[in-house]
Amino acid sequence: MKRMFFMLLLILETMTSVFAQENARQWNAGVTLGYGTDVSKGFVGVRAMYHIKPAFSLAAGFNYYFKRTLDTKPFEVEGKYWDINLDFHWNAFRGNAYKLYPLIGLTYLHTKASVAGFSISDGEAGLNLGLGGQWDFAERWGAAAEAKYQAYTGGGQFVPSVSLMYRF
Repeated sequence: MKRMFFMLLLILETMTSVFAQENARQWNAGVTLGYGTDVSKGFVGVRAMYHIKPAFSLAAGFNYYFKRTLDTKPFEVEGKYWDINLDFHWNAFRGNAYKLYPLIGLTYLHTKASVAGFSISDGEAGLNLGLGGQWDFAERWGAAAEAKYQAYTGGGQFVPSVSLMYRF
């Protein structure tokens, strides 16, 4: 997990240093709301996007899923989940105020279960495949919607989400 997180940070740092001086108005940052079908919970997250060229974008995000509690007699099991995503968008259909894109990317889902004071953690790396769109409804504000499948070695989940983004 630490290697995956370090790789994501390294990629974001490289993107920042290489592209920041070329076009500072190509960055978006915002909040995300969504739902994971395997986790069976909604999430809130943060997201940053860089538009490399009009046809291509990179998006990085962190999502924290709402706690999941299972009442299994005599114990209560509490599950906590979060994921990290790095997606590449091909803005196949685009206009002045919108972009529609297929996406492919990497994901890491972290799970922690706690029972009677004991906890165990696990994580899985995977691949994202999906579709999305972004609409710039004001000079500096935009909204996005995505539907993607996160495929892991032990299964996967469908993840629809919406985002509110501020453009720098």
